[in-house]
Amino acid sequence: MITFNIQSTDTMKKDIFFAFLILFTVFTSAQDKIEKWKVEELADISILLYRQITPKTAKTGTGTIVNHGNRYFLLTASHVAKNMDSLSHLVFRLKGDKPYSKKISILTKEKNVSWIHHKIADIAIIELKIPDDPILLNQYYVNSFPISQINPNRETPTRSMNIIYYGYPVLDLKLNHFSALSFDSHLSSGLITSKRGDTKTNCDLFFLESPSIQGCSGSGVYVGVEKIGVSVGPAQTILVGVMHGTFSDNTGGKLAIVTPSFYIFDFFK
Repeated sequence: MITFNIQSTDTMKKDIFFAFLILFTVFTSAQDKIEKWKVEELADISILLYRQITPKTAKTGTGTIVNHGNRYFLLTASHVAKNMDSLSHLVFRLKGDKPYSKKISILTKEKNVSWIHHKIADIAIIELKIPDDPILLNQYYVNSFPISQINPNRETPTRSMNIIYYGYPVLDLKLNHFSALSFDSHLSSGLITSKRGDTKTNCDLFFLESPSIQGCSGSGVYVGVEKIGVSVGPAQTILVGVMHGTFSDNTGGKLAIVTPSFYIFDFFK
């Protein structure tokens, strides 16, 4: 049986105050878990992967650091990762569009770079060790994307949602200024089982209305990004895919192809 005790007015006021305080704390804690990223912040989270081949040629791609608990992983496209060995560099964008370049082997603390490639999808990850470098440590803490905000489901965004991603054109490392290119698009399809551009094997993919560019492969693809003006999307920023490439045909039509994000969770089972 539930019993009620009659309390004095002062005691009741204190109880009401503490009850409100508890509710407020729970609410703000829940709010802290909802992260709305700004467009400019996604520029900081996008990293250039660079491998010099000859004095005039290089292999490049784009990646994102994903945090999972107290561990950090570099996420990119598998066809990009296959070109990135211990001599490759990761280039971070610092304040004022300044580049900060480090060999990937320094960040993994391994002599040989060992990527984990997905068996079906065009995605790969590698774990980055906690660095001693304070600049990199800040990049890990501030500019890594939480796994809790990656879409684990097979549902794609609605076609009315703004989709944003960043990527780097083919560059050399003689950089005075360093800035990613931004793309703003909408969904052109739901999930479609189609052939990957690199391996010609079947994979679930979805398409965007506007094409990507060379060097953008591996970029995170996002909805719910905070931007000036009206945008349609969820209350928090969600990573919904990884850029696979550009699809084109003999009519001249071009679309971006995206690997859906649910494949990422196969790495963490």
